[in-house]
Amino acid sequence: MIHQYDCITKNRIPNKSQLKGPVVDLKLIGYYDENPQDHIPYYWYEIRSGGTPVGKITLRLGFNESSIVNGQVGYEIDEDYRGHHYSYYALEMIKMLAMDHGFRYLLVTSSTDNMASQKIIRKAKGKLIMSDYLVPLDHIYHVLGKPKINIYEIKLGS
Repeated sequence: MIHQYDCITKNRIPNKSQLKGPVVDLKLIGYYDENPQDHIPYYWYEIRSGGTPVGKITLRLGFNESSIVNGQVGYEIDEDYRGHHYSYYALEMIKMLAMDHGFRYLLVTSSTDNMASQKIIRKAKGKLIMSDYLVPLDHIYHVLGKPKINIYEIKLGS
């Protein structure tokens, strides 16, 4: 039985190097068979607006204990390009790729003080499932001064 937060296929899907969207495009930086920290394969995309790189987004293909803290989607927008909802549009595109892999739900996390990211996640239909989750002391988030996160679930296909 597949866990509700896992996907069906963890292999790279061909023809996903360039994803075109109405506002942003995603250009594949790389597909990695295994992340050394959580042992989950992932896509890493550059988010582009009008051909200009504005940020990055990842989709991790799988679920394990580290998915609780790391989430299955991670994104960042370069400081000069924040405020244009680029992460929302990229997240919407990643949701489609996740469905191609057989995900039914995605976990997305945000530090408790990142209101902009929480707003994006809610706009993408994220539902808060854990508030103020304590990050393990040895996790990089904790080391970087982010001892608590919020965990959201996004239901796909509806």
